[in-house]
Amino acid sequence: MNLFGFEVKVFFCVNKNEVTAYAWHYTEEKAKKHLEKIRTFHNLEGKIIRSDTLEEWLYNELQKVVLKGRKFILPQLEYKNKIVYERIIEIPKGRTATYTEIARKSGVKYTQMLITLLRNPFQVLVPCHRLVTQKGTLMGFYPLGIEVKKTLLKIEGVIS
Repeated sequence: MNLFGFEVKVFFCVNKNEVTAYAWHYTEEKAKKHLEKIRTFHNLEGKIIRSDTLEEWLYNELQKVVLKGRKFILPQLEYKNKIVYERIIEIPKGRTATYTEIARKSGVKYTQMLITLLRNPFQVLVPCHRLVTQKGTLMGFYPLGIEVKKTLLKIEGVIS
């Protein structure tokens, strides 16, 4: 799958015909391993699959969030620390928030919030790329790296 100029491999966790999570990486092995960590963290059930149809769905959803600024709606599941994802979804396209702000607004300890971000079941749809440090600098973007984060923020007009 082409993610705004980066070629990634994607796996989906599907339960009762609903995507409950996905993970991507530069290799199939790492993408699948990352999805297993997400699934375990959130105690998700379902099959892990690759699917051209779901990649097309994901591509379209990414266009809506990154290019059009629409807010993604999380599935009605009890994700661990779901409040963190809900607060991040509130950050509008073209804007950023700090990691500290999100921890405070969600009521989740900072270190636990960081772990929650590492296990984001809908990375980019839950736009954690819009998070910056208190100094306004960019910090990590697991598992794809900071260059992907920079590209997403450029597309959204946050940085030039």
